[in-house]
Amino acid sequence: MPRSALRPLLMALAISGPIVAFVIVGRAGNSDLLAHTSAFVAVLLGLPWIVPAFVAVAVLSAPLFVALHIMGHPQPLMPWLSTVILIAGIVACHVNATMMFDWLLRKRARPSNAGLADFLFRPATRIA
Repeated sequence: MPRSALRPLLMALAISGPIVAFVIVGRAGNSDLLAHTSAFVAVLLGLPWIVPAFVAVAVLSAPLFVALHIMGHPQPLMPWLSTVILIAGIVACHVNATMMFDWLLRKRARPSNAGLADFLFRPATRIA
């Protein structure tokens, strides 16, 4: 049965989904402790990929930011950047979770090799 690339992606929602829920509940409920803790966890769990995710989210959101200014609805810069960092943290967390589940679900393509010890200490009957 061929392995699907979609399976690890969907399984990663088990990790990134609750983080998204905590971020939304923290923001909507005006709970600073929950909002800051969930943001910290999102950034921490997405650490190796946080910078590329930030660049991607910032580039994708820049036209919207500029369009809002042109239309006469200027947004303050710092809340916008903190939201971009938060979204990038969640995206990076999801990328890490997807890679982890992909690694856990991957089957070995070749059998395990014992290495040098197996070669040096093999019985004489196997040499011929």
